[in-house]
Amino acid sequence: MLINEIARISGLSKDGVRHYEAMGLIASSPRHAGSKVYRDYDPAVLDTIEQVRQAQNLGFSLKEIEPLLKAYGSATLTAEQTVDFLEQRLTVIRKKQEELRQIEAFICTKLDRYRSLKASAIVER
Repeated sequence: MLINEIARISGLSKDGVRHYEAMGLIASSPRHAGSKVYRDYDPAVLDTIEQVRQAQNLGFSLKEIEPLLKAYGSATLTAEQTVDFLEQRLTVIRKKQEELRQIEAFICTKLDRYRSLKASAIVER
């Protein structure tokens, strides 16, 4: 499949496909057509792109996804390594959740303050 087809089907831009390839997440092989050389992608790349997106939705960065894909492909991760990695990721996610709760509390406090100022301004009129 050519890059246009991969981009269209996956919803990534061509630059996104190239970025994934540059990071080693997906691969292509050269396809010669006359004097031009095109990138030819195996249709399985679409599955890999979907796996990358699912991992991103779980909070993984592309740098974290690359070794997971390589290990998954070669089946080198042990159950213990997988558990350790996921526990580390869970710790990071819980920290982010706490930070978001603190930001939410700050915003709620500000909202309450400004709403009470607005209400007192209306009463004074």
